[in-house]
Order: sequence, then C-alpha cells, then structure tokens
Amino acid sequence: MKWRLLVLLGLFAPGAASAYDYPTQDRVEYVLACMYDHRGKQEYLYKCSCAIDFIAKEMPYEEYVEASAATRYREMGGERMGVFRDPDFVKDMIKKYREVQSRAFKACGV
Repeated sequence: MKWRLLVLLGLFAPGAASAYDYPTQDRVEYVLACMYDHRGKQEYLYKCSCAIDFIAKEMPYEEYVEASAATRYREMGGERMGVFRDPDFVKDMIKKYREVQSRAFKACGV
C-alpha cells in the first residue's frame, strides 16, 4: 500500500515542483540587474539569486514577465508608454509584483 502512495506522489511531484520554474536566462538577467542596482557587489550574487527564487515560488512565469516589463516600462516617457502607466489592471499588476519583490528582498537581505 505504501509503495502505491509513493508512486502516485512521484508522478505528481515533478509537475508541481516545476509549475513556477523560470528559464535560466531570465533568472540570470534578474540577478545581473539586481546586482547592478547594488553597485555590483559580489555578496548580492547570492542575495539576488535568493530573491528571484523567492519570486519564482510566488508568481507564475508569464505573470512575472508581464509585471516586470510593465514595472520597467512605466517609467519611460512618451505617449506609447501610456499603456504601461494608465490602465488600472497594469497598476494592479505592478503593485503585486512590487509587493512580492519587497517580500523577496526582505527574506533574502537585499
């Protein structure tokens, strides 16, 4: 009986574990940008890696991509960038991303 339970858990565990997995390139880009924001100090390699791991546990990848892009682009001027500043759903998305990132920074000492 126990082995059946273990087999069932084994079948479902890989999907659950990777549900919020981010591509390596995106993780590296996040860590490099985070380190840049902290003067490139080596200690931030670990802290920023911890932060993106935390974020990856909290947000699905697609949501992270949209929210992080909106957060970056909303500061740009011009009429075209209004799509990243004006709609309420974008403001909500940015707010959620910043809250998750803030918790990540706090948990990881960034």
